[in-house]
Amino acid sequence: MLYEGKHIRRGSRKKRRFQTKITVLCASLSLAVCCVIGGTLAWLTAKTEPVENKFNPAQVNCKVQEDFDSATGVKENVQIKNTSDIPAYIRVRLVGYNKDAEGHIVGDIAEWLKDIPVKINESWFKAGNYYYYKFPVEPGEFTDNLIDSCILQDGQVLEILAEAIQSQPSDTIESAWAEVKAAEDGNLTAASQL
Repeated sequence: MLYEGKHIRRGSRKKRRFQTKITVLCASLSLAVCCVIGGTLAWLTAKTEPVENKFNPAQVNCKVQEDFDSATGVKENVQIKNTSDIPAYIRVRLVGYNKDAEGHIVGDIAEWLKDIPVKINESWFKAGNYYYYKFPVEPGEFTDNLIDSCILQDGQVLEILAEAIQSQPSDTIESAWAEVKAAEDGNLTAASQL
């Protein structure tokens, strides 16, 4: 046989064919996986209804309830109503000032404010400038009276400023109201007493 210039190696042809088969097989598998994933995503997108996440945040509010007769200056039955939709702790600050005949605020600190008969008892305690109700108040319920009755002289104004905070978790109260802590029984106590 004469040599025609072609050198044929039998082993390299087999090797090339094997590599080609592996390449075609990998490409086919990749295409099949992409089709399955794409088909699944298309089916889920077409068949799955959107999920509506309904979230109703809690409302924490309170309202001062009192009887006041402007003719006699008698303010009585001062208590706070929890108008929230969750249990809440209540605190109150008393702000007193004087007004002149024309309704202008006059003077400095209302010295008479210290004479207001506030009930410091098993339900209320004072810490800092606030009076705290010891127990969590359920929605729609009232605190005990903070002031049963007091008489304001002509020109004296007593404002009752009330605040509410959710009763759970207890670290919420302690971070917002530094003067108090929630005891193990769930009641408030002055931070200095713990």
